[in-house]
Amino acid sequence: MPIDPKGTTPGLVPEQPKPETVNMRCRRGSCQSIQATIVKIPGSAARMYRCCECGHMWGINLGGSVDL
Repeated sequence: MPIDPKGTTPGLVPEQPKPETVNMRCRRGSCQSIQATIVKIPGSAARMYRCCECGHMWGINLGGSVDL
């Protein structure tokens, strides 16, 4: 078997991008973490976040009407 100089085959997976982290307090009362990662869901009307420490997930709705 020849040697692949680029290191992409056989069976090597390209490096995955790191998830984007934001400074946001966890919504779970017992967790004191202040970092969360953004979970991207295509076609969703909400932003989803996952706590870096305990893994708790929560969503924040975007858009909609505003009553003044």
